[in-house]
Amino acid sequence: MTAENARRTAAPVRLTGSFDDDVAALRPELHRYATRLTRHSSDAEDLVQETMLRAFKAYGRLRQDTFVTAWLFTIARNTWFSMCRASSRRPEVLSADVGDYASATPHAVAGASAEVEALGNDIDPDLAAALAGLSEEMRATVFHVAVGDMLSRDAADLLGVSTNTVLTRMHRSRRALRRALNAAA
Repeated sequence: MTAENARRTAAPVRLTGSFDDDVAALRPELHRYATRLTRHSSDAEDLVQETMLRAFKAYGRLRQDTFVTAWLFTIARNTWFSMCRASSRRPEVLSADVGDYASATPHAVAGASAEVEALGNDIDPDLAAALAGLSEEMRATVFHVAVGDMLSRDAADLLGVSTNTVLTRMHRSRRALRRALNAAA
């Protein structure tokens, strides 16, 4: 059994009473998750720092039966989506030597979700449009399972739903994406 498989089959981390023991110990795993979300190491480090700050502020309000890993990853996910939304509201800085205005306009799909925006230019426009057509719950599920490479049960813990709900959402999402992509072709 590899270390990755051992980590995935281990029991969820629960509170022990110390922020350092409970949360700071998960920093390497959180950094890997943040890197998958952001796709850039500097953005991932910023996300980890902001997540740790928010986790530290909220740590005293946690219940004893909280699954720390799911709680921490939820903070990271929500923080990343907030960062994406905030950056989309900031005006784009253009240099004086921009020759073609069309090349300076954003390529995002109108009304795209934070999940789709998080993928940035690494996603096919037809796929971005198909993802934008999914419900927010289905997009989040696809993002964590397909893009974030999470196990269904880990995504279920993170999203606060049952594993069967995640599996159903993935099935329906794949079917809807397949239909949308076939229609676009």
